Amino acid sequence: MTTKKVLSVIALAVLGIILLIAIFTSWYTVDESEQAVIITFGVANETVTESGLHFKLPWPIQKAEVLSKETYSLQFGYNQNEQGEITSYDAETKMITGDENIVLADLIVQWKITDPKKYLFSSEAPREILHDATSASIRSIIGSSLIDDALTSGKAEIESETRDLLASLIDKYDIGISVLAVKLQDVELPNEEVRAAFTNVTDARETMNTKINEAKKYENQKRNEALGEKAAINSRAEGQKVSRVEQAG
Repeated sequence: MTTKKVLSVIALAVLGIILLIAIFTSWYTVDESEQAVIITFGVANETVTESGLHFKLPWPIQKAEVLSKETYSLQFGYNQNEQGEITSYDAETKMITGDENIVLADLIVQWKITDPKKYLFSSEAPREILHDATSASIRSIIGSSLIDDALTSGKAEIESETRDLLASLIDKYDIGISVLAVKLQDVELPNEEVRAAFTNVTDARETMNTKINEAKKYENQKRNEALGEKAAINSRAEGQKVSRVEQAG
């Protein structure tokens, strides 16, 4: 085979490879739960949200970056693998309350990609930004909360305030995501001894409140009985008075 023929075969092979690349990179699919951004020479163009088969210019001219439209979950302070095993990161979740007590607080942040272009190009690591903003938000809210609120009845308010603060931070960063919800998974004291002491104090407070309520209930009961007896005595006295007046007449 002559050199000319060899070159012709190589040229045909290269052309064939180019055609194959063009064919296989000129279409892409978008699922109902997905959205795609068309990128032309590194610049984001249109966002495709309709599901189905779509066509574009072949690589390397254009490429489609497919992203989910579903809700993501950020686990802050712990990680749960596919087997259900949980790894805690106490150093990440240790924070100080407004009355200078130390607690461990881990949570889940639910979020969505609302602007794919900004998510891909406004920052290099939007998930890291969300994680850091979550840390700043929960520390700020816990830092202005009392330990009793953090460990007992104030959790719902802490969740709400953390979500509002986190959402405002993410809006300022403008990275194409939206915070939907914040859910505290656990708020606890840093060691067993402190937890036991706090539990004893809480139990004693609940017992005291129960006794106070019982005493008030007993007091109200006796007061009502006394008032009832007084009313009965007054009624009998009034009846006797009327009877005597009638007899005297």
